[in-house]
Amino acid sequence: MKPVVRILLPAMVAQMLLFPPFAVAEDEVAVPNEREIMQSEGPPPLVPHAIPAPDKNGKLTCLSCHEDGKSKTAPPTSHPDRKMCIQCHIQGEITKTVIKGKKK
Repeated sequence: MKPVVRILLPAMVAQMLLFPPFAVAEDEVAVPNEREIMQSEGPPPLVPHAIPAPDKNGKLTCLSCHEDGKSKTAPPTSHPDRKMCIQCHIQGEITKTVIKGKKK
């Protein structure tokens, strides 16, 4: 084998293994799912109620209602893995009152 082929052939094989060629058919279009759409369109929604103070450990309690949408008025979050809600969501006009459960 010629020395050039001995050097280039392994390099080309390594490149093909590390960066395989791919092609997308023209009729195949990636359709974003609902979660991707919610995270990409416009600013995050405003919070329409008073934001409760953090608990004794300094954590926000937003997910106690919004993680699964337990309440009819609390829409479930599309990203429960993100815990710092007020990093993106800000206080809007207060249109709802958050009622805490009665302690026994």
